[in-house]
Amino acid sequence: MFDQIVFYGAIIASVIFIIQFVMSFFADLDMDADFDADGGMDSSDFISFKGVLHFLLGFCWTCVIYGTDKPWKIALAVAVGVIFLVSLVFVYKKIYSLAQEKKFQSPKEMIGTEAEINTFYNGMGTIFLTFDGRRSEVNVRCDQNLKSGDIVRITGYENHTFIVEPQ
Repeated sequence: MFDQIVFYGAIIASVIFIIQFVMSFFADLDMDADFDADGGMDSSDFISFKGVLHFLLGFCWTCVIYGTDKPWKIALAVAVGVIFLVSLVFVYKKIYSLAQEKKFQSPKEMIGTEAEINTFYNGMGTIFLTFDGRRSEVNVRCDQNLKSGDIVRITGYENHTFIVEPQ
């Protein structure tokens, strides 16, 4: 009897999952869980319609495949359901972090920042700089001769190039 309930539950959860999956391509659906920018997980991340659906997918299909005749098989199904649920929350958190609005900075805001020379030749070179919310390699110019590993301070910005001076 329990095996039949689990089997029909797996079928129903799969049909709902497929409908949601197809609808996600044709409709602009909002996520039904609240996410904090700090990256922590709370109960609202787990207890949602999609969360319960993913748990049921993992739980029911594991029960269908391995059966429910022994307690360890049901425990395995619960563990797989929890893994499905945690995976869903992890993926949504990653998607949410990618969708967050990027912080754009003016290059002039970087004046006074110290950095290490990556490459330098004939008055021009590059440094790695955290700029616009990401680590980037940017062009630099200096009147003095520098070498890789030298620490410099940004003093200006002209023509898409940072002007630096050695420390």
